[in-house]
Amino acid sequence: MDITERQREILMAIIKEFMEEADEVGSLALVEKYNIGVSSATIRNEMVKLMRLGLLEKSHISSGRLPTDQALRLYVSNIVENGRINPLVTVEIRQGIFRDRFAKDLVVKSILNILAKETESLVFVILDNDIRFFGMSNILKYEEFRSIERIETVLNILEDESFLRNLVEKYSSSGVSLLIGKESGINNMSECAIAFVKIPFWEKNQSYVGVLGSKRMDYSKVIPALNEVKEALQSATAGWR
Repeated sequence: MDITERQREILMAIIKEFMEEADEVGSLALVEKYNIGVSSATIRNEMVKLMRLGLLEKSHISSGRLPTDQALRLYVSNIVENGRINPLVTVEIRQGIFRDRFAKDLVVKSILNILAKETESLVFVILDNDIRFFGMSNILKYEEFRSIERIETVLNILEDESFLRNLVEKYSSSGVSLLIGKESGINNMSECAIAFVKIPFWEKNQSYVGVLGSKRMDYSKVIPALNEVKEALQSATAGWR
């Protein structure tokens, strides 16, 4: 998308503030916390332009703005280019998979535990018709998941094996697939995000590992971690099929 460097700087600052505070962001907050180098009035004018481009939205009477799903996707594209997984997490993932490769249930348990700890989100693994998940307590830390309706939606998704499997199969790509907010088309999930990747898993044909959480999740950890699991499993299963 064609935006100016100043607009990009303002947008990234708004997204960063939103990720931390889960609330609308005003021009005064940006002036006080970020060294953008322009006045509050100039920031407000640029925010209006960003709204016209579909990158910001306003949900309340206040003058603050929220990043749209489109803006978050732009943010994620920057993260993907610069994201690096913690080397210690890489070692933990690969050790867990290679250590337990003769006991598939232990491999699944290792993946669920490591990813839940690293991403601070709910992690799921799909092995054909079998779905396993771990980390429900993680998403309860986010304000977005403190409504009964949203928790019920998450539980219904995880318990409906065909729904979740069909969703990931529909949007699966060669790398990590990401559905932000309304992109999933799921009611009551507009404040959530789902990231997943297809994985090789021995005799299983349709296998995926994914993360479900707030759309304020730390994408710089989530996407590299999912890629690392895929690569580690490719190495572990080489020659087994």
